[in-house]
Amino acid sequence: MKNFRRLAIASTVATFILVTIGGVVRSTKSGLGCGTDWPDCSGQLIPSLHNRAVAIEYSHRLAASVVLVLLGALAVMAFRHFRRFPQILWASVGAFVLVVGQALLGALVVVLELEAVSVVLHLGTAMALIGVLVYVVIASAPPSGGRHPLRDRSISRAAGLAAAAVWALLLSGSYVTGSDAGYVFPDWPLMNGALIPDLGNELYAIHFAHRALAALVGVGVGLVTWRVIRRKGDMPGAGRLAHAVAGGFAVEVLIGAANIWTQLNAAVVTAHLLSGALIWAGLVGIAVEAHPNLARATAEQEPSRSGHPSYEPEAV
Repeated sequence: MKNFRRLAIASTVATFILVTIGGVVRSTKSGLGCGTDWPDCSGQLIPSLHNRAVAIEYSHRLAASVVLVLLGALAVMAFRHFRRFPQILWASVGAFVLVVGQALLGALVVVLELEAVSVVLHLGTAMALIGVLVYVVIASAPPSGGRHPLRDRSISRAAGLAAAAVWALLLSGSYVTGSDAGYVFPDWPLMNGALIPDLGNELYAIHFAHRALAALVGVGVGLVTWRVIRRKGDMPGAGRLAHAVAGGFAVEVLIGAANIWTQLNAAVVTAHLLSGALIWAGLVGIAVEAHPNLARATAEQEPSRSGHPSYEPEAV
């Protein structure tokens, strides 16, 4: 159990590192550093790292290989030790399937020479992978010895909806970058000095839609996290995540503003993506922690200290 969870945590951290390197690839325009070749790089299995673009793109592919191996090992371990717990087993297998699909989408991105929609799909799959891994990490946690946290299906549902909204926001941001709409305004929070720009301009409309969506999602995330924080005494795990998500979203807004002020500086763009991914993961974590059937998938069959199966009350 402990080794499996450690591997799940390591896989999750490695996936975040992979996403971060992907952000560096995107922000430095290194996506074609290996040309349109895949899985080799400019016709070589191990290329000469003669320039920055090749080094960055090749490091991304190496990181993807590491994640692929880790998730393969996770699926094998789940099949060997967690066949009694189908939620964990199939989530682990699903994570491996997602990373294989992610790799194939990466190949498609290269073949299509960074076409915007393919890049969006690539990011969307990466976020789905992180969400599944967050579930595996939480669900495989051993039962705690003390008082069990309260579960509330309605809070779980609200957090899930907020997570879906953040997922959509991340994809819209990726489309803004892919369509070169990130450069069209030099100011924030206004756009060319106006609250609403000329929406007849396609790039203006794409950029405005992302900012408008960010505002709406921010309200939703704020409401959900406040609701959880008010009950953190009964739901300590979810409460800690809610504090992190609320603070993280505020930081994400500032990083988004810095993106505009610095005209998409590579470090700022990468930080924006990583922060968004962490917010997404935090909301998924709240949804899992608060759900009466998802959290602690092994709890029903693990004995408590008294020798009886553990029981967790569900909020009405």
